[in-house]
Amino acid sequence: MLIVRRDKLNLLEPSDPLLHKRPDPYSFEEDGDPQNLINVLFARMKELGGVGLSANQVGIDRRMFIMGAEIPIAVFNPEIIEYNKATESLREGCLTYPGLVLNITRPKAIKVRYQNKNGDFIEEELIGLTARVFQHEYDHMEGKNFTENISKLKLDLAKKRFVNLKKKIIKKHAVKTMVEALNESTKSE
Repeated sequence: MLIVRRDKLNLLEPSDPLLHKRPDPYSFEEDGDPQNLINVLFARMKELGGVGLSANQVGIDRRMFIMGAEIPIAVFNPEIIEYNKATESLREGCLTYPGLVLNITRPKAIKVRYQNKNGDFIEEELIGLTARVFQHEYDHMEGKNFTENISKLKLDLAKKRFVNLKKKIIKKHAVKTMVEALNESTKSE
């Protein structure tokens, strides 16, 4: 029986081995009622500000992810059956890599098969943002992540931009804090 608590679900570091292997299939017989897992993952995803979260990103070795902004779409034991030939490049982020945004090219539509929370098999075509989020989370199910979908040069440039932006934000905050402290000390004199 799989028992999960939200306060125990922390994002794994990108180097964690669990993120680089295919998670074990979710077993409806052995792992029990999936509703707790759905609720906990969805709440954690919302806390983190995401639109998708894979179980393995928070240390749960199961082929399962949730996605959606308002109502969770729970996906168990997913597979992508077919990729549309039409692609588009859009900016993507990942909760495992906070602050890193990359232009990722993905098919605009896909045909998928997965089990819902009742264990029923669902086969459907997804398009647009739903297809993109499914593909992103599916990458996690395959032991991959979105940084593997671009060249090393583009990834290095994006990381460099991110580090520079982070330095600017820290410097701006430090200057603001110093000015506020000086103003406070002048008032107290």
